[in-house]
Amino acid sequence: MTALPPMHDSAEAAARRSLSRRRNQTIVRYTLGVACPLVLLAIWQLLDLTGVIDPRFFPPPTRVFADGIGILGNPQQRGDLLADTLITLRRLGIGYVLGASAGVVMGLAMALYAPMRYAFSPVVYGTFPMPKIAIFPLLIALFGIGEGSKTALVIMGVFYMTCINTLSGVMYANPIHRDVIRAFRIPRVTGWLHVVLPSAMPAIVAGLKLGLGQALILVVSAEFVSSDDGIGHYIWDSWQVLAIPRMFVGLTVVTGIGGIAVLLGSLAERRLVPWASH
Repeated sequence: MTALPPMHDSAEAAARRSLSRRRNQTIVRYTLGVACPLVLLAIWQLLDLTGVIDPRFFPPPTRVFADGIGILGNPQQRGDLLADTLITLRRLGIGYVLGASAGVVMGLAMALYAPMRYAFSPVVYGTFPMPKIAIFPLLIALFGIGEGSKTALVIMGVFYMTCINTLSGVMYANPIHRDVIRAFRIPRVTGWLHVVLPSAMPAIVAGLKLGLGQALILVVSAEFVSSDDGIGHYIWDSWQVLAIPRMFVGLTVVTGIGGIAVLLGSLAERRLVPWASH
């Protein structure tokens, strides 16, 4: 009679297979994430070599890289690029923190207090689709041409993303959570803080991540329109004097900021809602 393998051996084998599968998935994910941009850059380079694109306006990646090295190697140009980048990051940080805080608080208030939801929902949802940059002239009239108008534009864009996601996350949380609160007669405040709010955290964090991208878009757009500093001004000024490789260096910096923002958002999501991270 054949002896059956011990149960713990089967469990260990299953655990090893699961670990190996996750490791392979991670390798594939990172390989594709690195390979795709490299392939796109290779196609860009090939289009330049074959004369399909005009190198005056679309310099090949090798030229952009060489110009970037030249800018970083020049103390004056490196200082200008760094100063503009730090100015943009400062505007981005202030506007994002204020807008995200206001959006989360407003979203929670609308979700928890029905009269407030009935009063403000039409305003929030009705004005949300409006391009925020379209009302930038009005913000300049209200707050001046300096930092106030740019910060207000970023705050507005982040506010909508976080407010709507927070409201939706709380309102459409699993109804069983509210049933648990009622069944066990958990105090209302305790139930919302420890049951409903954690269930809505994935939506809230998603709003915070979307708001970060929106903040970067709006702060660069504002610097295009009305600014004499910042990375948006750096890009626009490069285009006006047809310093195209320099412009692409500025675009690369914006791309890098966006990539770091996405990475930080993903790390925050793993910390705040580990049960919802993939």
